[in-house]
This record gives sequence, C-alpha cells and structure tokens, in this order.
Amino acid sequence: MKKKASAEKKAEMPEFLFKDFTDEENKIYEEAMNKYREAIVAGRTLRQAYESYAIADAKLASFIQVDFLKILIAERHFTEQQTFETIAAALDVSTDLIKDTHKRMLQEVGVSAANQFGQEFGGSIPSTND
Repeated sequence: MKKKASAEKKAEMPEFLFKDFTDEENKIYEEAMNKYREAIVAGRTLRQAYESYAIADAKLASFIQVDFLKILIAERHFTEQQTFETIAAALDVSTDLIKDTHKRMLQEVGVSAANQFGQEFGGSIPSTND
C-alpha cells in the first residue's frame, strides 16, 4: 500500500522542461525581452508589448512571452510588492492569468529545488544534528 501512495505522489509532481537555447534562439530571446521591456516602460499593455517584436517560431515566441511575464511578476510582486490585481491592471490582463502564472513559477522553483537536491545527494537524505 505504501508503494502505491508513493507512486501517486510522484505522479502528482508536474514535469517542467527548461529550454536550452541555440545561439540564434538566445539572440532572439534577448532582443524580444528588450523590446517587450521597452514597450511596457512606454505604457503599453502586455499584448502590445508582445506585438512589438515578431518571432517567426510560434513555440519559441510562446516560451519567451511566458518567460517575460514571469519576470514581470517576479519584479513587480516580489521586489516592488505590487498586488496581483495591480499587476494585472497595469498589463491589461486578467488577475487569473497573473495568479496562474505565479502558481506555475512556484511549482517550477519547487521542482528545480527537488531536482537539485536529488543531484547533490544522489537520492540519499543527509543526516542532521537535530
């Protein structure tokens, strides 16, 4: 019975794939981020920012756009202490989009931390002095 519960827990952990960019993709990523940021600073909406830099590869464009939104949320929510509602209003998007993206960010951090822990300790749990 314990094995089943353990297997169910593993199944619940979301999988995240982190993209390794080619040199060309990295160049596009940097250019897009700069253009998006310029548009936001100029008072444009998130959609207008995305429209300010065309990316031919739809999958790459989606990845970069999601990443940009995560960066904005991190800067505005964690650094500037803005509420999700304030961020959503400034970007002209739904509060649910901001909340869902934030939730995904936290899941990614948790999975990355767990993976890093597994790599460092090879599946064994280190002993403590408590």
